[in-house]
Amino acid sequence: MVYFYDKLAGEQSLVLQNDQFLHLKARRARAGERIDVRNLKDGASYLYEIAEISRKGAALNLVFKSSVFTPPHDFCVAWAVVESAVIEKSLPALNEMGVGRLVLVYADLSQKNVRLDLQRMERILINSSQQCGRNSIMQIEVLSGSDELAQRYENVSLIDFGGKNIDIFGGDEIAFVGPEGGFSPREREKFKNAYALNSPYILRSNTALIATCAKLMF
Repeated sequence: MVYFYDKLAGEQSLVLQNDQFLHLKARRARAGERIDVRNLKDGASYLYEIAEISRKGAALNLVFKSSVFTPPHDFCVAWAVVESAVIEKSLPALNEMGVGRLVLVYADLSQKNVRLDLQRMERILINSSQQCGRNSIMQIEVLSGSDELAQRYENVSLIDFGGKNIDIFGGDEIAFVGPEGGFSPREREKFKNAYALNSPYILRSNTALIATCAKLMF
């Protein structure tokens, strides 16, 4: 773990509790040691000194604040809603790759009964950033359908079988990865542009998403 997280990081005094405190205990930290705590909102790193460790938490005192260089995370990708467990398992990889925004869309062939726990997803992303050192988390947006996606974003292009070679994907386009069943005829008509991955073996939606991001980002 590169740093600790607390939404109140920056306050003069702080108490680490719950999961963050468990991580601190796992390090066998002692009073007098200094630790890096961040809030993932203001781009800063806060160095705290451990004043006291009790059974339920650690009291910290702020020593100083420093700015952390954060590279731009501009890449945005749209993904049709699939099973929530599949989405959650994919979040750390996307976050660690540097994806800036994930737009989850209830596409025509998505399972409409899938309920997304955004608070749990945020916790997963925070943990991922702590592990990899990213000083922010990937933003998540949820849209009701592909019509709303078309209204909010220009230049949306499908990642679909039979599309053009993804090597010519434009820098101003937003990739839209479909669910396991692919896109409906209506969606293929709405989004005229489509690209195909250079592999016949990628059939799972989450694999297609990771492959698309890796191809377009690196």
